[in-house]
Amino acid sequence: MSDALKAAEATELGLREQISDLVHARSRADSESKRLADRAALPGAHVELTEIAGRYERQSATLAAEIETLRSSLRAAEAELERLRAPDD
Repeated sequence: MSDALKAAEATELGLREQISDLVHARSRADSESKRLADRAALPGAHVELTEIAGRYERQSATLAAEIETLRSSLRAAEAELERLRAPDD
């Protein structure tokens, strides 16, 4: 296996791991945003809960954008990996 192929495989794996981590973080941010928004809607709730819920919502949007960027990079890395794996003719 060539060094270029090893590097391409490592890049693909690294991108997949990063995407997975960000997907989990986005899911937690979504869950926390919803939980806090629900609590903020209760009678007597602190006003700050709405603000904090909004921060989690913005964090989720930021993570979603980063996930899409990494998915684009992953597609490019997959194409490079396939190019390197293709038999030489």
